[in-house]
Amino acid sequence: MKYIFLFISLIFLFSCDNQPPKDYYNEKSSNSVKIDTNSNKAINKAPKKVIKKNKLLTNQNVKQKLTDFGINNKEEKILIRTEFGDIKIRLYKNTPLHRANFLLLAKSNFFDSTIFYRVIRDFMIQGGNSDKNNMLQKMAKIGLYRVPPEINSKNIHKRGALAMAVQEQYYKDPTKINLSSSPYNFYIIQKGPLSDTYMDKIEIKYNITIPQSNRKIYRKIGGSPHLDNEYTVFGEVISGLSVVDKISKQITNGKNRPLKNIYLSVEVLD
Repeated sequence: MKYIFLFISLIFLFSCDNQPPKDYYNEKSSNSVKIDTNSNKAINKAPKKVIKKNKLLTNQNVKQKLTDFGINNKEEKILIRTEFGDIKIRLYKNTPLHRANFLLLAKSNFFDSTIFYRVIRDFMIQGGNSDKNNMLQKMAKIGLYRVPPEINSKNIHKRGALAMAVQEQYYKDPTKINLSSSPYNFYIIQKGPLSDTYMDKIEIKYNITIPQSNRKIYRKIGGSPHLDNEYTVFGEVISGLSVVDKISKQITNGKNRPLKNIYLSVEVLD
């Protein structure tokens, strides 16, 4: 029981800071035969699906398995479909594990019927999970793991950036903070252009320095610089930012959950 509880707990621990495969797993049918001792006749039992444990992703094998998957699946563009329109995204080559992980989940149809469950206007929209009863089963068929961080100073949280959430950090002890990503929960930055005055305040509040090259980008198109170097950015929106804006404006409850479910699905393009 304790392992089930741990698994469920981990699922809901992943979020970004609240501040301003074709199936990869294999299933096979196992036709077992039982002998009726009275008639010596074989009785076929119903096929039973068995998930090969060596195909599941774990923290021990995740790097190798995602590397292998990425070599055989080279697509870089995906399409997130919603009732508000489509969001086209380019995945970065310099974050190969995150690219492979997202492709693996998309090709496994994992994201289909999941929702944008956390929406904060003038900040970001976050999705990849669901309240549906089959979510635990879908995750169990892929594995319990986290994606090693691939934080790159060139990949910043500009408007339209795609990044993966990490486990909430309740402490700032640098020896304990784990920047590995949730494999399932992603977010897209929505915030618009920033003024230098605003960025000055961000630097003081979060004790960070925003490089001038980044300031130029944030000044022109916007973003959330306080998240840089904390989460792995592994892609960006190349069309459909207006859809991101529409989703960000939906009415939410006190926990930033939209009052009406915003379903999504992910399609791999090329």
